[in-house]
Amino acid sequence: MITYRLAVSDDADALVSLLAEIMLHHGVTPPAVERLRATVDTVLASRDHHFLVADEAGSIVGMCALVFSYSTWSAARVCELQDLVVTQTERGRRVGRGLVSAADKMAQEHGCSRLFLSAESWNLDAHRFYRSLDLAEKTYLYFERDLRSSAAPHSGADASP
Repeated sequence: MITYRLAVSDDADALVSLLAEIMLHHGVTPPAVERLRATVDTVLASRDHHFLVADEAGSIVGMCALVFSYSTWSAARVCELQDLVVTQTERGRRVGRGLVSAADKMAQEHGCSRLFLSAESWNLDAHRFYRSLDLAEKTYLYFERDLRSSAAPHSGADASP
């Protein structure tokens, strides 16, 4: 039987492993294990960022991250679901559905008005999965700047606000 619960410090190694697994699955080289572990430890100590895990007899078979914040657009508390992953050997057993359901319940318990997530445009399997859960599909463009680069950011002087 699978139980869904918040992660604790004893789960850190399994979380690091699952995060590395999903990154490799998406063709991304994971950061050094020590750096990923430090990030996991920071999240575990956070008040507004949590890991939700799928635990089967003491073995973590899936996880997602939940980030709680306040939305000025919604004028309410919201929850972003990040990094949903089920280990390869457990996919197809409805573990992901259980994680999203547990995340939805936790967001409601935290007084959130919305639960939202992003999926890469090429990740068609994820799109099908989220549609099957009756999540409303929104279309938008996502912009970011890599702040790790040494190049100075563009001034934006010629851009509209």
